[in-house]
Amino acid sequence: MRILDRYAVRQLLPVWLWCLFVFVFLSCLIDLVEHLDEILRYHIPFEVIVTYYVNFIPLVAVRTSPLAILFSVAFVASRLARHQEFLAMNASGVSLLQASVPFLFAGWLVSLCVFLINDRIVPRAAGTYERLRQEAFRGRQPEEAIENVAVLDVFNRLYHARQLNLAGRELHDLTILEHDQRNQPTKNLYANRAIWTAHGWLLLYGRIYRVGAGGRLRGEPEPFVERLIAYPVTPESFTQPEAHPATMRYGALRFLITRLQQTGIANVRRHQVELASKLTFPLMNMIICLIGFVWSTQPQFKGNLKGLAVSLGWGLLYYALDGVGRGLAEVVRLVPVALVVWTPHVLAVWWCVRRLRRSA
Repeated sequence: MRILDRYAVRQLLPVWLWCLFVFVFLSCLIDLVEHLDEILRYHIPFEVIVTYYVNFIPLVAVRTSPLAILFSVAFVASRLARHQEFLAMNASGVSLLQASVPFLFAGWLVSLCVFLINDRIVPRAAGTYERLRQEAFRGRQPEEAIENVAVLDVFNRLYHARQLNLAGRELHDLTILEHDQRNQPTKNLYANRAIWTAHGWLLLYGRIYRVGAGGRLRGEPEPFVERLIAYPVTPESFTQPEAHPATMRYGALRFLITRLQQTGIANVRRHQVELASKLTFPLMNMIICLIGFVWSTQPQFKGNLKGLAVSLGWGLLYYALDGVGRGLAEVVRLVPVALVVWTPHVLAVWWCVRRLRRSA
């Protein structure tokens, strides 16, 4: 890495850490004010409050990291432009496109950190956070219905339900996939409803498919009206973060999609969108870096605060396009998920590189 590159990275990373700290601190402060009445009313112990916010911090840090990197890149790039340092780099043969490389490198480091935190820390932290939110802060009622839940038990059975009704302790449109030790399917079970009882799950109006070698069905499906089976999962098992695509680890979600595709479940597209988002969301940190750099170094802004405001505006537009892309990917079934989800990010990179080349 060149001296100029190291200089830019040393300028950027401390500012990003400071911006991230400010956003996390403000988020915790706002959340504390919102829960202050419940804390005083229910006499929540200090240790519980500390544990709650220790697990709350990773969730906030991951979500606010792109905004923090946008502010830090726009601030540092504007300061370098105001002091004519980019002009000096250009005089020494370094183009504006080349000057963006250390900023992109810093963005890549941040993206890698966000991906690892989101994949390794957030699922466990989200589970503890939600449990404390429901148990300690009793003013909040748990959700009565949760869409698209899935659990894998110790016997290599995969349970997927379209909806979990916590109040009635029942599942709707339950699919159970059983596999052998080589992960080959052996039996598929579908039930219209599954009700939790003291003796196990009462399955209603379903069918059992037995699978042989090569995934071919063995014999005719076995229909049933009701059947009581003691599976090693409870309704609470489906409320854990590992049961929700948004908080699953990347490898676990990809495994879930593979298993669901074997049965042709219709709503697997939502899981595919979530899987793609687990890659695109961390990558947004690097693309946001590029957006902040481009609009803070444009000649018409000359490193003033207007460049920071314009960078923020384009960054928010990029956020909106990402949300629109993920929304369309769930409903537009004729187009591949990857194409719809990745299009806003590819367009953002193309537009920024085009602007940098025009400014060079």
